[in-house]
Amino acid sequence: MFPLFLIIPAAYFLLFILSYFWVDLNLTLVSWGPINQVIEGLKWLGYFNRPLSSRFYLVIILLLVLIQIYLLFSRFIYKTNLRKLFLLAGGVVLIASLSYPFLSHDLFSYLFDAKIIWQYQQNPYHHPPNEFSADPWLRFMHWTHRTAPYGPVWLVYSLLPAVFSFSRFILNFYGLKLLNGLVFFVAGWFLLKITNKDKKVFAYWFFNPFLLIEFLVNGHNDLLMISLFIAALFFYRYRRNILTFLLFLASMLVKYITILAWPLLLFRRRFYPWVILFAVFGLIGFAWQIDRFQPWYFTWLYLAFPLMKMTGFSWLVVFAFQTLLLIFKYQPFLATGSWEATAYRSLFQTGLAALGMFFLTFLPIFRRLAGKLLKTSL
Repeated sequence: MFPLFLIIPAAYFLLFILSYFWVDLNLTLVSWGPINQVIEGLKWLGYFNRPLSSRFYLVIILLLVLIQIYLLFSRFIYKTNLRKLFLLAGGVVLIASLSYPFLSHDLFSYLFDAKIIWQYQQNPYHHPPNEFSADPWLRFMHWTHRTAPYGPVWLVYSLLPAVFSFSRFILNFYGLKLLNGLVFFVAGWFLLKITNKDKKVFAYWFFNPFLLIEFLVNGHNDLLMISLFIAALFFYRYRRNILTFLLFLASMLVKYITILAWPLLLFRRRFYPWVILFAVFGLIGFAWQIDRFQPWYFTWLYLAFPLMKMTGFSWLVVFAFQTLLLIFKYQPFLATGSWEATAYRSLFQTGLAALGMFFLTFLPIFRRLAGKLLKTSL
């Protein structure tokens, strides 16, 4: 048991180191000489020795997935008391939060949208970043031509670290990432309460490499959307209707996709079938719109997955597909520097549709039908 308390954070520390292989070439994170020299050396490995660095990524991802699967099926999380598990989870969350967003540039767009408000006193819904051509952040920005595409709750949230950053990029950058880590940790605690202290939460939330990479390393704002919805579900259990509604509304005002989850809050007596249908239609929708599908969109299904009373095998199926996303979407990009090498359109379309059909069998009507067919055949 004790080695796992070292192995798990050590594995995520490897991911932490790896993430700094791909710090933007136009970005100087730290001005202090010794640390800057280390980061520059890591960047040389990432950008100028891509075959080797992408293999490091592949090995680390496989190690993290194996740890997750072991936690799911072993007795470790059930034998370990909650205090120790939360301490371990807190360490992992901290490491992931301090990692560099090496697979996405969205975090920098979030920071700049907030900067447009607090420094330039302009509306990011009307003014894109490229209007502020003298700003030094534009050197490492992407998608500078677009206005803010997210809801007002996200803008308010992203302003919190900006206000206390004293106009220092490094404080703003790590402030937002650490705030994300806190939100992720609290959402996991809510999930533990919602699921009646089912410790599988640690396998599918706290030690899930896919969620940790998309939410904390890459820093996608889907985290806040999902966490607010989980909080709404928590207070829904205690019939705190006004607070539930406000949290659901706040979730929707981060990303409007949450509105599709409204049946999970309204249909209390027929809650379970709606959860299944949300997951099924989400997966089929992704398969149908495969050209627009991004790996982090799969996190939206965590609005439903924790509520579906899934067995270990069902979670294993989900973890397997997440691993395909982490490998076939990101490893080719790291190896070549081009997103064009990461298509695998047919693979993901087939996988999403198959997952949708798999979860369709969770519906009570299908289970009753299967039971009748089995009795008839006997």
